[in-house]
Amino acid sequence: MLTAAVATAQSPADNVKFKKVTSPVTSSSTTGNPANQFYHAQFTGAAWGDVNNDGYPDLFYSDRNIHISNSTLQVNLYYNNGNGTFKRGGKGRLKGTAFSAPVWIDFDGDGRIDLLVAGLDDYGYRWRDADTDLSKIGAHLYRNVSTGSTGAVTFEEVSGHGIRPLYNGNTGGKAHNWIAVGDYDNDGYPDIAMTGFDEAARYDSDEPIEAVRAVYLYRNNGDGTFELQQTPLDGTARFHGLTDGSVVLEDIDGDGYLDLLSTGYGATRTSEIHLYWNNGDGTFTEHADSFHPVTNASSTVADLNGDGLPDLIFAGHYLNNNSKNFYICKNLGDRKFEMLPPDRFEGSDGTQIAVGDVNNDGLADILVGGHFRNHEHTTLIHINKGNFEFDAYGAHYDDQFNKKGHFSRITHGSHHLVDADRDGNLDAWFSGWSNGDCSNGCSTELWLNSGAEKGQAANTPPSAPSALSASADAGNGTVTFTWTAPDDDTTPAAALRYNLFLRDSATGKMRYTLPADIATGYIRVADTHGAIRRCQYTMQIPADGNYQWGVQAIDAANQGGAFATSDLEIAGVGTITTDEAVVTVEGGEGHIRIAAPDGSTASIYTASGVMTSHVTVMQSASVNVVPGIYIVTVDTESGTSTHKVAVR
Repeated sequence: MLTAAVATAQSPADNVKFKKVTSPVTSSSTTGNPANQFYHAQFTGAAWGDVNNDGYPDLFYSDRNIHISNSTLQVNLYYNNGNGTFKRGGKGRLKGTAFSAPVWIDFDGDGRIDLLVAGLDDYGYRWRDADTDLSKIGAHLYRNVSTGSTGAVTFEEVSGHGIRPLYNGNTGGKAHNWIAVGDYDNDGYPDIAMTGFDEAARYDSDEPIEAVRAVYLYRNNGDGTFELQQTPLDGTARFHGLTDGSVVLEDIDGDGYLDLLSTGYGATRTSEIHLYWNNGDGTFTEHADSFHPVTNASSTVADLNGDGLPDLIFAGHYLNNNSKNFYICKNLGDRKFEMLPPDRFEGSDGTQIAVGDVNNDGLADILVGGHFRNHEHTTLIHINKGNFEFDAYGAHYDDQFNKKGHFSRITHGSHHLVDADRDGNLDAWFSGWSNGDCSNGCSTELWLNSGAEKGQAANTPPSAPSALSASADAGNGTVTFTWTAPDDDTTPAAALRYNLFLRDSATGKMRYTLPADIATGYIRVADTHGAIRRCQYTMQIPADGNYQWGVQAIDAANQGGAFATSDLEIAGVGTITTDEAVVTVEGGEGHIRIAAPDGSTASIYTASGVMTSHVTVMQSASVNVVPGIYIVTVDTESGTSTHKVAVR
């Protein structure tokens, strides 16, 4: 617990170690900026993702750099060299944006992650009644077009995308996860949730002196445009409008649909938290019970005790009395929660949070940077001991944990856990308001995980899932995929999450939960919120055709394992299932070949439902039939699978 004294010798924090990279950038301008360092920034978000598909995470963020200018906005795109260092890239068509929340999103399913950046296009923006220049608020969607021979990416800005410009405050201390990406309607295209001020709607407000606070949900139309959902709350109303908070899309109740968690403050200037349950039909219903509200910080969701139920993590201050808070609500299942005693953690505001297993014990840890007791900067990791008990590693403002020198004290910006050098261990990256060496009070730093020096084992990815099965409901235009959980070195099976892709064999177009390299299993984005939380998923299928699908497991360190894959044909003839991990059914010239465990039985039907053969399978069987379409059911000890085959 954070309130405890110095960690004991048996503490999980004893095998945690990070080392600051002294020269993380191999190629950058030194004009006004420290040499070989990331450009400094104070109050902005950042996004990690493999933008050039070379298997290493790259970095984007945008804000002013006061070493160079108090007003000019910098575009910071760093390409990973593959060894823990980075090369600064040119900005191309990317625009500078302040107080932003960038996210990587493959919105068009072409296998290349694109970039969404929203915020202020002018650092000095202020509302000036009718003279306000609303063009200074931006929502920029950039399509990833191509990668050159040097690894640099060409972007083009997408026009007419339908996303309204928002910003989430223009002072420090706000959340920087105020845009979330996830497939809330299970059609394979990533959708968008946003919170913040909608200044353009101010003119239509009954209270024109107040900016309109919003929580917007956009459905991806699959054609490069997004549609604002006007009445997502029970089909009759909008979500409660908030700003200076955060949004998360996550399957919190485990029903296979992403729910929405939002924090911040509303028009009444009180802190609020709202949890919306996804009804599976495009609408949401609000959670009936209330939470202790917070604002001016990031809040998030993570499975902290490995039971497969994501818990709620809240940080920030309560506007009604300015008290600082940091607390956890344990997920009890059945949409019920238990608030843990808030004195387990010291309260903070301006807090930025990242979650992941940093010491490879199978439990998710919590990276925190914020203003603590005396409004002092603190950056630390709550090291998970299990059963919601934590020890601390990091840079506390009064050094009460005797860990001085571990991390710089940075807050109000961005805190990320990402395997920057791809060694299987999560590294830490910070950018923000610094209490340290920088005379301008800002810093941007990379700290590599060096736990191996203290006996920490490297994380290995989960094994591939097995027993893949897909059941198509042609009438509803959906397919339900199921699989069996694999093994992992440390993460409990119940705590594994999953990523699923569906590839159109004719066009190559991809639909997936998270963008990933299907050959290697590498997940191309560091933020794995929105992943599947059970061994079943139902996806909308747009049309008949031949598809390949696959599923991979994701462990507590956000590392993806190898994909297990299978083929699927949708032809509108009823329910079709495949289980290629156990059974294979192939159609050839004048015959059907069946491979299955000894003692299995197979029944062969015409497309109209007439049974033509029933055979016992001893490893394999071949049945002669006339050309046509056949449905084959195979009974094994593990169950029944159904297959559609064509015979020439």
